[in-house]
Amino acid sequence: MRSRSTAFSPHRIALRTLTSERGISGLFLVVVLTGIGLLLDFQVFHLHPVFSIGLLLASIPISLFWTLRRTNMDRKITPEYIRNLALATVAGQSGCMTVILIFLGLFGGMYLDERFDTHPLFTIGLVMLAIPISLYAMVRLMLSSIAAIRPSPPAGGSRTVASDSKSLNKENPT
Repeated sequence: MRSRSTAFSPHRIALRTLTSERGISGLFLVVVLTGIGLLLDFQVFHLHPVFSIGLLLASIPISLFWTLRRTNMDRKITPEYIRNLALATVAGQSGCMTVILIFLGLFGGMYLDERFDTHPLFTIGLVMLAIPISLYAMVRLMLSSIAAIRPSPPAGGSRTVASDSKSLNKENPT
């Protein structure tokens, strides 16, 4: 009896790539560069997050390039594949947008409180306003970028689900 092939799932492939040696090395690169940024912040700017945020944002495309180069050494890179990876990256980085919007609300509120001498009023208000807005924007960005991904058929054949169901019906008439 022939075993049924599992459906092609980009989520499984992405998870398998992320947990492989290539994906772990890319995440390690992000962690190392962010750690170097934290050390530079501590030594140079006395805990103001200049280097850590800058190196974190710079390390994401560097790590993506590193992982892609190591993943695609034996695979032909097509424009469709690169487009799908870019959309997956946008979906993955949508959580960063939440942090950025909340920090903008925090620093904007602190500035307005200092300017108008209303100590916690604007800070608390803008942070409380930034939280639902950032969560809504994160979910919308993630869902729209995931919906735009067009999975390519798996390599190894052009079998469809309909042909599998017909062959199963012939073998098992019930």
